[in-house]
Amino acid sequence: MATKKSSGRSHGFKHKSRKVMTKKAPRGVSFLLREYHEGEQALVIIDPRQHKGLPHRRYHGKVGNIITVGRRAITLDVKLGNKTKTLITRLDHIKPFGV
Repeated sequence: MATKKSSGRSHGFKHKSRKVMTKKAPRGVSFLLREYHEGEQALVIIDPRQHKGLPHRRYHGKVGNIITVGRRAITLDVKLGNKTKTLITRLDHIKPFGV
């Protein structure tokens, strides 16, 4: 019995996240000057220039409530389907909701 023939290129993480993780323009430092407070809403936007604290691509474009604010990272509660997930990410990958 022969094994099944491959049906082309594998559609893994690299293929699926290619469009999300594209660099468009140089980024300034204004995102570091923003102040976040607990209870506010923030939008998860993945920045491919910073690989530390990178959230999974499924959270790209999601809105979450800020739970804690640290020096470099922020903890968010993001609703994903029927569940609420806790997401710890850096300031590079979020921006205030509605701005």
